[in-house]
Amino acid sequence: MKLRKSTLNDLNKIMSIIDDAKSTLKTMGIDQWQDNNPDTDTIINDIKNGDSYVVLDDAANGRSGEILAHGTLVFGIDSTYGKIVDGAWQNYASYAAIHRVATAKALKKSGLASFVFSEFEKIAIDNGVFWLRVDTHKDNIPMQNLILKSGYTKSGIIFVSSGARRTAYEKPLKPSTE
Repeated sequence: MKLRKSTLNDLNKIMSIIDDAKSTLKTMGIDQWQDNNPDTDTIINDIKNGDSYVVLDDAANGRSGEILAHGTLVFGIDSTYGKIVDGAWQNYASYAAIHRVATAKALKKSGLASFVFSEFEKIAIDNGVFWLRVDTHKDNIPMQNLILKSGYTKSGIIFVSSGARRTAYEKPLKPSTE
């Protein structure tokens, strides 16, 4: 698999993956992303800002170049993270935040989301950022388990614009010794 920055040509496939994720979450009774967020305009902004990434399959799996997953990595200050209400963020000056990780419905348990997290950690380190933040809906237990398995520590609860309670996590990163 390969991670690359998204382009506007990827928009339809990204939205298809996000719609699959919304459908899966709704089936599970989790109201994350049920307020039409992220919508097309959000993803277009992510792409234009250079924050959007897609995972491409490789030739070994017979789907060379097919988009399998999407995620957003934002550097710096994000207004969401100013709203933690139960707990506290660590006081690290520079950080990156992971948002909108979604995989194609048929590939939910394939390790794609873990791959995105791992690649985002490498990108953050390459950019001199050694602290990552991520949050997910309080009822999204599968994503919380993935986040914890990826080495993140729960740091509190935040409210997002829709008023939903989300569980917040953080992870310190270690620079490569290569």
